[in-house]
Amino acid sequence: MEVSFRYSPGKGFVSTVPGKYELVLRDPNAPDSSSYSPTEFQMFAMGACSSADLVTILPKMRVPYDTFSCTVEAERRDEHPKTLKFVNIKYNFTGNPDADKVRKAINLSLTKYCHVSILAHRGGADLRYTLIIDGKTIDDRLEPKEPGEIKELRD
Repeated sequence: MEVSFRYSPGKGFVSTVPGKYELVLRDPNAPDSSSYSPTEFQMFAMGACSSADLVTILPKMRVPYDTFSCTVEAERRDEHPKTLKFVNIKYNFTGNPDADKVRKAINLSLTKYCHVSILAHRGGADLRYTLIIDGKTIDDRLEPKEPGEIKELRD
């Protein structure tokens, strides 16, 4: 894998990977904040990586749902390096999926498969998740559990 970018004063860091969509990361020297920061890209990557796991795992577990969305909340440390101090990934489903099975998929993602979130956690971030189903908060800011720590579900 390889990514490349060029610096465009006033705009930011612009990707230059042939065949890919253009991405722009914020120019740290410009007052405009309409572009995303590297940390916000990290948050996108955490949410997208884990969400990709869920939309792959849940069909294999025969868990239907109507819609899915994800929000990532984070807090950075005040001191340098300003790494992520706290991260809460909110998974929002409609269609009444089986909460126990969704929870199992989230835990698998955050402890075994989602390398972006696992790296943030290993880097010191307090990693949590919230599960919302049909507008109701099922779990709020729970720590992910290793697969051996959660009750195995029987199909």
